[in-house]
Amino acid sequence: MLWIEADSLATSLREALAPCGAIQRLEFGGSYRRGKETVGDLDVLVTSSHPDEAMDCLGGWSEVESVIARGPTKMSVRLKRGVQVDLRVVPAKCFGAAWQYFTGSKEHNVLLRGMAKDKGLKINEWGVFPAAAEIDFHDPKDSLTGSDEADVYRVLGLEWMPPELREARHELEWAARRQLPELIEVGEIQGDLHMHTTATDGSASVAEMAAAARARGLRYIAITDHSQRVSLARGLDSKRLRQQWKEIDRLNAEADDDFLILKGIECDILENGTMDLPDDVLAEADWVIASLHYGQNQPRAQITERLLFAIHHPHVWMIAHPTGRLINRRKPYDVDLEAVMTAAAEQKKFLELNASPERLDRNDVQLIAAKALGIKIVINTDAHSPAGLSMIRAGIVQARRGTLTRQDVANAHSWKALRKLAGR
Repeated sequence: MLWIEADSLATSLREALAPCGAIQRLEFGGSYRRGKETVGDLDVLVTSSHPDEAMDCLGGWSEVESVIARGPTKMSVRLKRGVQVDLRVVPAKCFGAAWQYFTGSKEHNVLLRGMAKDKGLKINEWGVFPAAAEIDFHDPKDSLTGSDEADVYRVLGLEWMPPELREARHELEWAARRQLPELIEVGEIQGDLHMHTTATDGSASVAEMAAAARARGLRYIAITDHSQRVSLARGLDSKRLRQQWKEIDRLNAEADDDFLILKGIECDILENGTMDLPDDVLAEADWVIASLHYGQNQPRAQITERLLFAIHHPHVWMIAHPTGRLINRRKPYDVDLEAVMTAAAEQKKFLELNASPERLDRNDVQLIAAKALGIKIVINTDAHSPAGLSMIRAGIVQARRGTLTRQDVANAHSWKALRKLAGR
């Protein structure tokens, strides 16, 4: 399932188990906690002085279809939607080690065990122990750790690290040197620069999208409806686009605060490699994003050339959803991402991290590569409704997996500062 689906399920499960008096603490682990873009099942850890009662509470949840297995401290259930939930009851004194262990990743934990061995220690879900210790799993009193997950890392000489980084890349060496990146947070996003209205395939007006963005604490947005090539979405031609921009000018003039609505467009890169709207129209925009919606099965060289044309276009600021993938539904189109990123870095153009949960385009590895080249990322929701603005959360989780900090994210800055980043 998509991460956002797992997140919704986790929220529902937490609420369902909140009244259970037998549960003192409940946390989630696994790929969901690490923010993977897809999640296979949910791992739940609880502390309880009455494990049977805690498992009875899970079994009584209305979403449970069947019990797969049940033991003294572990229970697995299948939900009506087909998802498996694994519940483990953990002693409070072991909770920190268990939470770390069941968060993973497997590769991260292998590296930790190797580090522990080098220090004359052994590490498992019960704690961190001297190598010679004989562990009594009913009373692991020799553990050097306790209920705090950070203890596991502290004993090994490491900083605690955000779960999104635990993929056996560079996180252990960063933690050892006290150089972990300060990962981007939702509250640091100041603007959303990709959204749609009723002018094309959205469900709310410009004013309604602006009001929703204000309510979320944003300082600016760009209205980026589709250009004319996207006929199924009633894409805008030059006349209709300029009419919309007049409306935006009026709304900005009537505003009694400094919130700014930018005059934007999501302009298609046509199959022949040109832009979907005339240059004189694009020159009037505050913000132009270029994207591919058609011709995604063209040869690699042709798709790459189309994107490079857009990157070199003087009025284009950003490439939207750069690989075109839809998770579990459509593979990325064949494109030379190295060439695209190199050009974006040279031209000071932005690349988008599309926060739509079915896109999350770019993935974490591509974000790490873009960061290494100095490319600034813009995290946008691609919202088609006011509710869609909340999807920024999924984009932030993906950005954190890609090691992005506030400095790496263009729209974590003011509009004035963002323009400076683009050299405009």
